[in-house]
Amino acid sequence: MPVAVDWARQARWPFGAVLVDAGSGAVVAGSCNTTDNTGDPTAHAEVNLLRKATDAGLDLPSHVVVTTAEPCAMCAGALLWAKVRGVAYGTSVAKLISYGISQIDVSFTAIAQRSRLTGHPVVACNVRPDLTDPLYRRLIGETGDAP
Repeated sequence: MPVAVDWARQARWPFGAVLVDAGSGAVVAGSCNTTDNTGDPTAHAEVNLLRKATDAGLDLPSHVVVTTAEPCAMCAGALLWAKVRGVAYGTSVAKLISYGISQIDVSFTAIAQRSRLTGHPVVACNVRPDLTDPLYRRLIGETGDAP
């Protein structure tokens, strides 16, 4: 999670994600949210990470995504389609909403449960919120919707 937080700190909307090799535990790629500087509303940290990993030819089912916040509905769908082995996140969607950050109010787990895709990832919730929650608490009072 500390590496994902480092990625998040590079973005105005501080969302970061890293791809971890499930066998070795090595971080093999990282990304952050780039919606504000690319104009691409799909350029969330997790989607950027998946794009980077596929461009590098990485085998996604043998990797875990560690992300600073619970994946939104769009990112959850992308992670399910990618068939990543696991997803670990820090700050929940519910907590993001409580901080005033606009989100689609549905959990990653709820989306995965509704999926008819095979091979759902293992999910770890509330991983190191002591590192991730401060990223989002600082946004309180800023205007605009978080992408």
